[in-house]
Amino acid sequence: MELHSQEVPTKHPRIAVTSDPELEEALERVRAVTGTGEADATLVRRLAVEGAQREVEASRARGGAAEALFAAMDSGGFALDLEAIDELNAARRMP
Repeated sequence: MELHSQEVPTKHPRIAVTSDPELEEALERVRAVTGTGEADATLVRRLAVEGAQREVEASRARGGAAEALFAAMDSGGFALDLEAIDELNAARRMP
């Protein structure tokens, strides 16, 4: 039996993604909102690349927010009443 190699449109390796009902529903939601006619694989790739960028941006924003909070706390611009917080936590644990 002779095997023929099929040419693929890229030299990059492929990643298998299971097209389960949750993924299919997510792709349909995107199509309904955007009107895109992209093939599933093309749409999944685009969403992964764009989603990765958004995740990096969100992570940086969270880090910046934490730094701003700590800076405000250090400058006295934001005070926490730790005793009051402890009392609230203790009260929440009581039945």
